[in-house]
Formats: sequence, C-alpha cells, structure tokens
Amino acid sequence: MTKPIIDPEFHALIPPLSEDERIQLEANIRAEGCRDALVIWDGIILDGHNRFEICERLQLPYKTTAIELPNRAAAADWIDRNQLGRRNLTPDQMSLLRGRRYNRAKKAQGGTGANQYKQRGQNDPPAKTAELLAKEHGVSPATIKRDAKFAEEVERSPELQKAILEHKPVSKAKAEKNIEVRRERHIAETKAALSERPVIVKGDCLDVLKTTPPIDLLLTDPPYFTEGDFTGHVSACLSRVKPTGQAYIFASADPAEIAAYLRMDSHGLKLEQVLIWNYNNTGQRQPNKRYTSNYQIILYYRGPDAPAINKPSDGTHQYACQNVNAPDGRIGDRFHEWQKPMDLIERLIRNSSKLGEFIFDPFAGSGTVILAAAKLGRRVIGCDVDPKAIDICLKRGCVNAA
Repeated sequence: MTKPIIDPEFHALIPPLSEDERIQLEANIRAEGCRDALVIWDGIILDGHNRFEICERLQLPYKTTAIELPNRAAAADWIDRNQLGRRNLTPDQMSLLRGRRYNRAKKAQGGTGANQYKQRGQNDPPAKTAELLAKEHGVSPATIKRDAKFAEEVERSPELQKAILEHKPVSKAKAEKNIEVRRERHIAETKAALSERPVIVKGDCLDVLKTTPPIDLLLTDPPYFTEGDFTGHVSACLSRVKPTGQAYIFASADPAEIAAYLRMDSHGLKLEQVLIWNYNNTGQRQPNKRYTSNYQIILYYRGPDAPAINKPSDGTHQYACQNVNAPDGRIGDRFHEWQKPMDLIERLIRNSSKLGEFIFDPFAGSGTVILAAAKLGRRVIGCDVDPKAIDICLKRGCVNAA
C-alpha cells in the first residue's frame, strides 16, 4: 500500500483535537487498534490525520478507503462537511466551517450564490447555496451568510486563526486584538508628544540619587506596604528636593501606611496637604468588614521657599480631591496593575513645576511620571529595580540613560 500523503492545505482546514481528545484517541487505538479507515482522495488524506500520525508513531496497521471527487475545491468542501458531521466543535469552529463552505460554493459559481443543482424538476430555478446549507446544518440562511463573513474575517487574521486552533472564543481574541491596537496607538501618540528625553534607569533609587541633580519636583508612587516599608527611600529622596521644590507622594488608604508616612522625616519640607485621588471605574469585591476602597491619598510637600502653585486655568485641577478614572485595560492605556492616570500626573506637574525644571521619580513603575514630564518639557529621570517595569517604560517611549 502506498503511504498516504498529508497535504498541509487540507490538514489546516481541520479543527485540531483538544489535548484530552488526543490522549483519549491514542488510548483507544492502543487498546483496540485503528478501527476506522483513513479516507483518501488522490493519495491525500482527507479524514484521519490524527489516526494516521498515531499509527505511524506506534507502528500499528491502519486501513484506507478511497473516494472520487472532481477537484481540490470539492475535496476541501468534503473535509468541512465531514468535520461538521462528526466532531465535537466549538460554536466558532462550526461557524467557520459553514462559512467556508458557503464562500467556496459562491466562488465556484461566480459569486452568484446560486447552486448548480436543480431543486426539483429540470425547469425549476436553482436553489440558493445559503438555503441548501442552512437546511443541511439546521440553521437559518441568515446564519449561513453571517458565517461566511465570519470565515472571511478569520482567514484575514492570524490572531483569530490561533484562537480557533486553541479552542478559545474568537470574541475574546477579537477583544484582545482591539486592545492591542489601541495600546499601540496610545504608545505612538505618547511618543509623538514628547519634547524632552524621558530617561529611565535600572537601579535602586538610593544609588541613583547619588548622581542626580537637586530635585525641583519629586513625584512618585512607591510600592504599597504589602511589599514592604519604603518610607526610608522616600525620605532620602525628599532630602534632595530643593528649598524651592515640591513633592507629591502617592500612598494607599491603609491607616498603617498613612501613619508611617506621617511619621517620616521630610527633611524640612512641609506636608502642606493630604490630597485625594478618587476613581470609580475599577470593579472590586466587596469586603466583609471594610468599605470598598476607591481612592488613594497624595501627600503634598512644599519646600520653605517654594513658589505659589501655577494656578491652572481649569480650577477643578486644583481641587484637593481629584476625580480621574484609573487606566483601563479595555481602552489600551493600562500597562501596569497600579499605574496612575496620565491626566492626573500632568495636572500635578503643571501645578508644581516650570519648563526645564528637573523631576525625579524613584519608583517609575510603568513610566507615566517620566513620560508626562517629558511631554510637558521638563527634564526627568526615573528609576526602578524591576526589569519588567523597565521593559514597560522602554516600550512606552522612555529611553535608557546615556
């Protein structure tokens, strides 16, 4: 017997087995042999690719049965029809197979959608392909036509093809693709708006501080106390703020964390005010003993010689409670779990610094402070010890120190 051929184009038409299905099939073949014959057309396997692979690997015998078809298009259609009738398919896979059958038939008929076969008598009009397929597969003609558009979309998109192969919902893959497109657009727009170099340094802020100039504005979001007490690091950074400088330190609403920051040595800077950042767009589980936290505090420090706030034209930007939505992964502007919104950071920078002044962020995270400062014409350096954070910063448009 001539060894059957696996045609890559035909093989790609067949929805793959799940891992559990593949394991079960091999177990059945080991126990009972290959009971079902491979279906062959012109020496090419149309049905039984997995059985063939398993039998070849295990050196087990198998049978074949040949069928007659007029051409490759008919063979491809036989594969889709056979899969629809035999396999446990996901709804997306069924839609893809039905849609491919419709598109293939329509192409063969010159795009008219009319079937070449008569429904009844010789003089009856040709049946519409959508109607025939709908009847065959127990759906409506409208569903078949939606399937056709779906199949076209899948064939244009490697991401959707991958979702089909992995038995994942295409709707989820499309949503992920849309988010990625929006994320790339957000990155491009941010890079285009930069007027200074947004410098990021990999390292501990206590080491980086040794080579940074005196600070005009310290603006940072240290790790929460669930990761450790970093008030010593923040205090060291405050010691490098100019007498004319200002500082904003984000903190969680946890009482113990707030108390630790209030005890922190600010090196002559006055804690002028405790500001609030309020956000209402993040879903959280309701605690049993506490209220749901939808805000963080911002400790606002001023040096003894700090100038007045640059009063913003929009007075709401000087409110002690700033209502700004958190970055949202669904719209492509979220790159880090605890990322702060660009709009909020820009407000603080405008209010408390001038063009050309130096801003330092010792806990750069996703790079929002660095990018906002560079966008607004401030000199800026940020640092972080986390390689993943550095990668995010670089992806968003930050640059390594020269």
